[in-house]
Amino acid sequence: MKYLIALLLITLISVSAFAAIDTDAEISGYRGVVEMIKHRPFLRHQEGSLRLLLASQSVLDTLGLAISAGDSLYVEGIVEGDIILVSRLFNDKGLYILRDFYSGEVRPEASTYHVDAKGCIGCKLCVGNCPTSAIKMVKGKAVIDPALCIECGICIEGIGKFRGCPVRAIKK
Repeated sequence: MKYLIALLLITLISVSAFAAIDTDAEISGYRGVVEMIKHRPFLRHQEGSLRLLLASQSVLDTLGLAISAGDSLYVEGIVEGDIILVSRLFNDKGLYILRDFYSGEVRPEASTYHVDAKGCIGCKLCVGNCPTSAIKMVKGKAVIDPALCIECGICIEGIGKFRGCPVRAIKK
């Protein structure tokens, strides 16, 4: 039984290890209208809907950028499945550069997400599902790099088949 559980866990980890967004991938642009689903911004466009991965709230506040339902936007970024890691965003107030994939520059973040080391079981599911590779393993425990975390909430709430941290060790 232990062998079967270990095999299942290894399979889950290896499947989820490819979930991070490849920042060398092609940049795409979409024009649409923002809708909020469970307090998360999505862009409804001609072909469907994409979840917007922007930046941490502190960075958005610094830029003076507030996204609300009904806003018309044009975004550029890297698409992986039904999410887009936004590089540039245009709205009625102008251009906002959140990260520049061409030069590799990323605005400094100040994420408030952290891992409770006592609660972390070291399953690595959050590592493989973090779209910005902000979560690493240190001494068998997950650690969030605030310079890479965009507070997308995937590590807590999940996305697709991944339901978030199974022991709820990640907090905001």
